[in-house]
Amino acid sequence: MKTYTFWLVRLLVMVCVFAVGSVPIVYADAHEIGEEMAEEEASGASGWFRTDTDSLGTQIWVGASHSPSFLGGLSLDTDIYVVGTFGELDIGLGIPVVDSDSLSLSFLPMFGIGFDYAAANGPSSLIAPQLFTYLTAGSIYFESWIQGFFNSPFDYGDDSIYTRDFILYSVNDTLAIGPQVEVTIGVGDEGGLSSMVVGGRANVGYGENNTLGVFVGFETQKGDDETGLTGRMTFVRTW
Repeated sequence: MKTYTFWLVRLLVMVCVFAVGSVPIVYADAHEIGEEMAEEEASGASGWFRTDTDSLGTQIWVGASHSPSFLGGLSLDTDIYVVGTFGELDIGLGIPVVDSDSLSLSFLPMFGIGFDYAAANGPSSLIAPQLFTYLTAGSIYFESWIQGFFNSPFDYGDDSIYTRDFILYSVNDTLAIGPQVEVTIGVGDEGGLSSMVVGGRANVGYGENNTLGVFVGFETQKGDDETGLTGRMTFVRTW
């Protein structure tokens, strides 16, 4: 009986020692697995938030870029755009052309559908085709927007083509400046140049991953009672 009790106590002691010794190992393994999963999630998706204030009012944008392995280096990009009672959903495919320390070039074709929730009439606008171009070459950054707005099929207004192009030079890590041009061309029987704004832009770093953009321009198609001075304020947060 004593022998049985002695070996039982000894076995319990060994089990306790083994269990206590295994806790740090199990915790370390779980911690490493958690870090790997977090790194995979962090590397697989990025997001951004943006707010603009211009002639359309204050607009809110939220978007994300996903890079699943099956796309082979491409990314699936989505965003929503909201101004007043109008909401827009865009879906596109990010295409990296060059990605190095000295040069980066990518294209983002997108397709969008817009809804004016002030009336329960379904879609209000087809925003397509869309093409965004992003180029970074040393201290030079170039960005181009080309968007088609087709509203007439939904009896929501006129159709138009819009483009925004700007090129910035980074003076330092905080400030980038350069020219910007925005053009709107009407499509249809009464189409033609309806707006062309020419001016300058400054991007200011507002801490890590934050950028404040200020655009001041002159509307060349201004009315007789207008000064033509216009612009936009933008805040962008990325993560």
